[in-house]
Amino acid sequence: MCESRVLMDRAGERELLMEDVIRVEITGDDIKLTGIFGEVRHAKGRIKEIDLLKHTILIT
Repeated sequence: MCESRVLMDRAGERELLMEDVIRVEITGDDIKLTGIFGEVRHAKGRIKEIDLLKHTILIT
C-alpha cells in the first residue's frame, strides 16, 4: 500500500496531521488531504518534502 503520514513543521517541531493519506490536492496555499476511508482534512501551507521511502509528507 502507498498510504502516507502528513506532518506539519511548526518552528522546527513536527506535528502529525493525518495518517493513511492516499490523495493530496493543492489549490494555492490550501492542501486537501484524503484518507483511505474518504475522510478529508485541509491544511494551509506548502509542501516542503515528500519522502517516498518513509511514506511521509512534510508541510510548512
